[in-house]
Amino acid sequence: MTRLFKIKEKFKLSQEVKMILSETAVFVLGFVLMSTKFIFGIYPFGLAYLCSLRKYTPFGFCGCLLSVIFKLNFNIVYLIALFGILGLRIVGSLIEKKGKRIIVLGEQIKSSVFDNLFDENIEVRVAISVFYAFGIGLYNVISTNYSYYEIFVLVLFSILVGILTYALSLTKPKDKLIPYGIITFALLYAMKDFTLFSLDVSIILGFGLTLYLSRYIGGIKAGAFGLVLGLCLSPALTPIFSIAGLVSGLLWSVSYYLAIMCASVLSIGYSVFVGGYTSLIQVTPSIIFVALLLYPLLRFKMIPVPDFIKNNATTQKSIDTVVLEKSSFKDKVALSTLVNVFGDISQTIAQISTESKSPTKVNLHILCTEVLENYCYNCPKHFICWQNDILTTKENLDRLSQDLLVNGNVNKLSVEEKFLHRCPNVDKIFSDVNTASKEKLENTVKNNKLDVLSQTHQQISDLISVMCQSNENQTQVDTRLSEKLKRDLAKIGLDCDDVRVVGKEIKEVTITGVNVERSKCSVDDLKLTIENLLQLNVDNPVFEADGSFATVTVKTLCTYSTKEVLKSVVKKGEEVCGDNVSAFDGANGKRYLLICDGMGSGENANVTSLTCVNFLKSILSVTNDTKIALSMLNNLIRAKGLESHSTVDLLEVDLITGKGSVTKCGASTTYVKRGQKVYKLQSKTMPIGILKDLDAEKLSFELSEKDVCIMVSDGIVDLNDNDNELVNFISNFKGNIDTLPEKIIEKTKKFNKNDDMSVCVVEIRTND
Repeated sequence: MTRLFKIKEKFKLSQEVKMILSETAVFVLGFVLMSTKFIFGIYPFGLAYLCSLRKYTPFGFCGCLLSVIFKLNFNIVYLIALFGILGLRIVGSLIEKKGKRIIVLGEQIKSSVFDNLFDENIEVRVAISVFYAFGIGLYNVISTNYSYYEIFVLVLFSILVGILTYALSLTKPKDKLIPYGIITFALLYAMKDFTLFSLDVSIILGFGLTLYLSRYIGGIKAGAFGLVLGLCLSPALTPIFSIAGLVSGLLWSVSYYLAIMCASVLSIGYSVFVGGYTSLIQVTPSIIFVALLLYPLLRFKMIPVPDFIKNNATTQKSIDTVVLEKSSFKDKVALSTLVNVFGDISQTIAQISTESKSPTKVNLHILCTEVLENYCYNCPKHFICWQNDILTTKENLDRLSQDLLVNGNVNKLSVEEKFLHRCPNVDKIFSDVNTASKEKLENTVKNNKLDVLSQTHQQISDLISVMCQSNENQTQVDTRLSEKLKRDLAKIGLDCDDVRVVGKEIKEVTITGVNVERSKCSVDDLKLTIENLLQLNVDNPVFEADGSFATVTVKTLCTYSTKEVLKSVVKKGEEVCGDNVSAFDGANGKRYLLICDGMGSGENANVTSLTCVNFLKSILSVTNDTKIALSMLNNLIRAKGLESHSTVDLLEVDLITGKGSVTKCGASTTYVKRGQKVYKLQSKTMPIGILKDLDAEKLSFELSEKDVCIMVSDGIVDLNDNDNELVNFISNFKGNIDTLPEKIIEKTKKFNKNDDMSVCVVEIRTND
């Protein structure tokens, strides 16, 4: 505990020292810049500096005030301007401040009277600076009897102060180089021709700073920066710093020594070429001094990289790179899910392929009957076999089909002795049955494989196309909304770099370069602004901090939610239920409820209905195209044979828009209760797996809060049954929906229906 306390005290002390150093630096800069005379005898830097300050403004004011008193000989005009600027900035801050909360790394902190002082909008600061610059210039015009020269200076002074104020007020990471460059330029201009130990201080600072920046921002930017700083020297020597920045920027990756040496030699060579021997004496010692000092400092990384350079690099990549990285992550998730879906499909195909090689007893019984009829039609003993002793004929047909199923062929042992003696074509029948069975098996396997393979390839192609289109919709940038949201966020005081709104159905907002110290809106204001524009509910913003700046991500939430109750009852005498029910989340904010009723009951029906449920859950997790999902399911189930059918009753609820739909394949009626009114959704379609082409119907409708959807299997209501009593019961039901499925099943049991029974009830709710 003592160690932790000491660490905290040390940290606190370092922060206090840092603050004192910052206050001192602001004071010194104010003192120097205020008295820096520029062209035509004007003093623009001090006024622009004071108007642009956000932090430690009183210290900057004191520095400017002392400079006017001691360096400008108590110039009354500038003195009035300084106090006027300070007063107007305070008034402007108080008018703009309306008791809002500020954001600090996502936390809401109640602001006091002084929190946002000197934190006006950039337009207000520029207006104040231009007003007083114009006033100073106007005083000079009047005092010189309206001299044309002073009028020109008035215009130039006002424009220059406004531009400098705007540039010095830039706070975004990618723009930070501009205010630092202006301050450096002003300092070098103030120290022009100032020497220390026969070394030109302006050359030392300009050359050293250009070399240092070229290491981190590249040769082109450093060359441009150096060209501006070079204006502090004589016009002929202006390119010296620019040459240093360009050359060193190209060579840092090769060698520190080579970068500094080449930059120094070329700069010295250019100065000698332009200025001759005099320039050699003036420039060379300063450049050599910088090179000797800077090499070990940069080589061993003894100089820290300023935050504004690191934040600049981060933000330059941020908005498009962050969105791209999020999109790439979504692509990986979607592809991973799709791979799992194809794995499930492969397993199902393998199972179907194995089962399709073994024909059912029903198929073989039909085959044997067809062969017998070919011979029995013209047989003289036809009336004996099919009229007088038809039981013997049917028993032997059963024995033939059973033997063919078990052994794969038939012979004389497959039928009774009496049948052998009575039938004159028995040997031919055995031969034709074996041949037909073999051909049928080969054709069945061949046709099933080709048919299933052909349709599956087409359906998988459609699935990938739909999934890619859906994924493209979800990663597409909405330029119009992005620009509109950026303007709206600026109005509530969020200081940010850029904004992107991505997605069509489910939207996601990414905001980069958020200045967490200067943003004046609350988290609630941020959420409300986004919700008002998108007309959707959004989650709490997520802040990813990077120094004084942050990247903010805001995801939309579903407007609606569901409460579901699912219940199934097994048919009497069976161990497993032929129905399977499920509720699951699909892609793009969809919620699905599903009843699959395997034809018949028991184990076979359960396997088929469970296969349908699992398959649809897999497909609908990557796409909302129910037609493709059901077509693929129909193709696979159809290949399993005549006994492998299932009804499908699929309810889709869009939790964002509140739209609903039911897709039915041979399923029973669905009921939608709104208040005491009950609406019936019916469809006369065939179950999955019977027809080659999908037979399904999709019924769409609008859902509202407290609407209740009731889905039932045919064990509750057959399409041909009169369900008026059930409709009345649902209409008058006013209890908790938790008990509704059980009560419907109990009511149905009174009719003694011997079948599996399933009920799914879902209530629509609005999220707060």
